[in-house]
Amino acid sequence: MRRQVRSSQASYEVVYDRLENPAHAHLSQEVRDALPRLRDLVRHDPRSAVTELRAWVEREPLPIFYNWLTGAYSALGDVESVKAVVLENYRRNPRYLFARANYAELCLRDGDLAAAREALGSFDIRPLLGGRKRVHVSEVTGYFYAVGLYHIKAGDRDAAENVYQMLARVAPDEIATEELRRKLRPRLRDLFSR
Repeated sequence: MRRQVRSSQASYEVVYDRLENPAHAHLSQEVRDALPRLRDLVRHDPRSAVTELRAWVEREPLPIFYNWLTGAYSALGDVESVKAVVLENYRRNPRYLFARANYAELCLRDGDLAAAREALGSFDIRPLLGGRKRVHVSEVTGYFYAVGLYHIKAGDRDAAENVYQMLARVAPDEIATEELRRKLRPRLRDLFSR
């Protein structure tokens, strides 16, 4: 499934199925072969994923490995390790979309709006796409969830609402969309489920 997102300057296509990353063509065959298995490990066995991804990061410090390592630590509830990996990924890969979004979320959690704003840039995902016109739904939700959180923390609920409305159109079933809705429009059951 695909949806077009249009803005005043340009448009991009949101892809919901697997999206081939052109940067992966430059990776060794061994790395390309390992990617699907490692992605599945993060989802189904995060403890094993941490062990394997740590080894991969030592050999091939790719941004995606740091991102998946963040996800595995998060699934295990290891907040300190999440923070350390997010910081390292942003330090090593400041142009990587997920490194920026994760770092911005971390800054927002710590109350550093200026650093979050710097990481998010112009609140436009397109400069972070490296010229691509196709973007995976996870990139859209990851980035714009952080943008929405920024607007909430900065006190601009109208801007946050606009971000939420866009996510509700493009990614209505994504967890990030529901989380942003809860922050903007908490229901009684949301208040008691924390």
